Amino acid sequence: MMRSSRLQAATGAVLVVLATGLEVAQAFLHIGWVALLCLAGVIAGLTLLGRGLNGMRLDLGTRVVAGLLALVVVAVLLLPFVLVVVIGSFQSRLDLLAGPHVIPEHPTAAFYPNLFNGGTVFGQAFGNSLIVATSVAIFTTLCALLGAYAIARIRFPGRGAIHSAVMIAYMLPGIILLVPLVGILKSLQLVDSLPGMFLGHSAIILPFVVWLMVGAFDGVDPDTEFAARVDGCSRAAALRRIVLPLILPSVATTAVFAFLLSWNELLFAKVMYVSQTPMLAPTIVNFMDPINRVEPQLSAAGLVSSVPVLLLALLMQRYIIRGIGEGSVK
Repeated sequence: MMRSSRLQAATGAVLVVLATGLEVAQAFLHIGWVALLCLAGVIAGLTLLGRGLNGMRLDLGTRVVAGLLALVVVAVLLLPFVLVVVIGSFQSRLDLLAGPHVIPEHPTAAFYPNLFNGGTVFGQAFGNSLIVATSVAIFTTLCALLGAYAIARIRFPGRGAIHSAVMIAYMLPGIILLVPLVGILKSLQLVDSLPGMFLGHSAIILPFVVWLMVGAFDGVDPDTEFAARVDGCSRAAALRRIVLPLILPSVATTAVFAFLLSWNELLFAKVMYVSQTPMLAPTIVNFMDPINRVEPQLSAAGLVSSVPVLLLALLMQRYIIRGIGEGSVK
């Protein structure tokens, strides 16, 4: 039995290694069916490896296969970003003329300062998006705290209808909300302005943020708040001193999602921009012009635009993980 398990594990490991090597060679072969063969080899190899290791030691194969799958997922997520965005941003014009290179032969960082000089509006767009996304995250989170608390805790006529309306507004395609929003902002003379971008982003994102916060309030036992009110706290004091500390991870997660949605917003920002208020996502899309596209410049723009998101994720990861975990338990 032990010998058979070792043979299965060895065969599986060999299959995984061969399939991985074949997938690497696929970068030069460019044959469609090779990718399917690699996928089949990896699945068969991991199956044999797991069974063989489980036969040798209980649950060892499961842990090894889970670890390998985790490495594959991380590689699939990180390798394109590292190769195309990070390393690709250091290509020179000589590398572009000579053909594609995994590692640039003449690396340069010249495209980074070019993003922020007078030749492009990227610097202005980056600043505008940072201002709008930060303001929208703070404003919508505060509004969602009050609105979601009213929906979750206060019984009033039309409460169910308002909750349903919030969910419906969140599910509607953005193009449906775009037409009335632009009409309203045009009547207020806020088209192509930072206040107009702020109001438009807030209107689009607020239903989603309220929906998240309603779930957070539903996860708190009402008796906890009721006990505080019996002891003399007002509703506002109970919310501030009792409920808010309990849902703080959810609040932080909601604020992060609001920032990301505003930071990545494309459709509304592209329609609202005329000449004065460029935003980040439409500016990067303009770099994808098939005629005037410069790949390293596009990669550099993508990397710079990722920096605030990565910093926010690192700074708030503790709250994000706790908020997502509490949401899954609820």
